Amino acid sequence: MELKERLAHLAKTGDVPVFAVVGSGHRSPVRRLRLSDGINLVASPRHAAVLLVAGTLTEAATETVSRVHDQMAGPRVTVGWNHPEPSIVPLAENVVGGVPDVTAAIRQQFANVLTGTIPGEPPLLPNVDPVEWRGVGPYGHGGAGMTGGNPYGRPLPLRAPARDTLELDQLPITIGPWFAGFPPGLALRVLLQGDVVQGLEVDSTRFVSDGPGGVFERALREPTLIRDLEMDRARHHLEWMADALLICGVDRLALRADRLASTIEAGDVQRVDRLIASVRRSLLRPMTMRGVGVLPPDVDLTGLGPVARAAGVAEDARAAEDGYDDLGFTPVTHTAGDAWARFSQRAQETTQAIDLAGRAGNRLAFGSGAVEAPDGLHRAEGSRPADRFVAMLEVVLNGEEWGDLVTTIQSFDIDMESVSAPKDVP
Repeated sequence: MELKERLAHLAKTGDVPVFAVVGSGHRSPVRRLRLSDGINLVASPRHAAVLLVAGTLTEAATETVSRVHDQMAGPRVTVGWNHPEPSIVPLAENVVGGVPDVTAAIRQQFANVLTGTIPGEPPLLPNVDPVEWRGVGPYGHGGAGMTGGNPYGRPLPLRAPARDTLELDQLPITIGPWFAGFPPGLALRVLLQGDVVQGLEVDSTRFVSDGPGGVFERALREPTLIRDLEMDRARHHLEWMADALLICGVDRLALRADRLASTIEAGDVQRVDRLIASVRRSLLRPMTMRGVGVLPPDVDLTGLGPVARAAGVAEDARAAEDGYDDLGFTPVTHTAGDAWARFSQRAQETTQAIDLAGRAGNRLAFGSGAVEAPDGLHRAEGSRPADRFVAMLEVVLNGEEWGDLVTTIQSFDIDMESVSAPKDVP
C-alpha cells in the first residue's frame, strides 16, 4: 500500500485531533461533539490537526484565534461551524448544520490535508519577534546584565516576596481566552510564583459575542412551561458536570455525563442518581474539590444560584412561583460553600429538575422580567450572575495554587456570552 493510500485509510479510520474555539451559542453543541465517533477534542492546539471555529466571535478575537492556529503543527486545516461570514480567520469550509454535519466536514477536511489533496494552511501571523532582542545588551542576546532585559526575546521574571517571606521569581503570563480549563472567552493576566497566584487581573476584552436567547431568555418575557425550563436546567448541569469531571481527569464519568445530557427524559431520575453515585464513589472528587474555592464571608451571594445555595443561602426565585409551589418545590442547599459543595449542589438540583419536569404537566412559570436560570437569577434589566463572578475573580483567586484556581473558576459556571460589554471610559 502506497503512502498516500495509507494516509487516506488513517484519515477514514483514526480519530481526528480537533481543537475547538467556541463562540456564542455553541458551548453545548461542542460538548455534544465529544460524543461523535472519530472526533478527539484535544486540550491543546499543539496536539491538533483541525481547528474548529464554532459560533460567533468578536473582531477582538482575531489575533487570539490566529495565534491558536499557528501553534498547530502542519499539515493543519480550519473548519468553521455556523461561523458568520466574512470569517475572522480563513476557513477551508464553513458548515451550517448540526453535529453530524460538522463531524463529516472535519473528517473530510482532515483527509484532504493529510493526503495532500489540499495544502496545509500557512501561518496567519507574521514571523517576527514580540520584542527587540537581537544585538541588544552586552552579549547581543537581549539581556541587561545578570537580570533584566529580554534574553532571546523572553522577559526575565522579577523577584518578589512569596507567602513564606522568601524572595522568588514572579512570572507574568496571560492565560486564555481559549484555555480548555476556562470558560470560552475568559482571559487572565496572572503573576505566578511557582504554582501560586500572587497577582491576577481579568482581561475585559470581549472575545465572544452575545449568545442567542434560549428557554430562560424567553421566560423573562412570557410564561414558560416548567417542563421545558427544568429539562434545560438538567441538561445544562449535566454538561457542566462533564466539564468538571474532564478537568479532574475522570474521562469515563465525563463521557457518561455527556451521554446522559443528550438522552435524558423528564422523570428519568434513576439514571441521574446512578451517575451521581458513581461520582461519589470516586475518591478523586472530594480529594480535588473539597475545601477549594471557599468564598470570603463578605461576598454578596444574592442571586448567584447554585453557588449561593451551596453556601447555605436558601434563595431561589422558583419558590415564589405558583406553578412550582403546586409541585411542592423547596430549594436544595449545602453548607460548605466550596467546589465540592457546588458539584453536589448541581448534582442534586439535576435530580430535582428531572423529577419536577416529569410531574409538571402544562404548568407555567415566570414571564415578568426575572427567571431562575441554571447559573442564578436573570433579570430583563441589570447585570447577570456571570458579571459578578468575573468581578470577584481577582479577590477570590489571589493566593490560590494553580490547580485550585482552575477548579474554582470551573465551579462558578461562568458564561462569558452573558457578561456585559465593557463601557468606554472617556
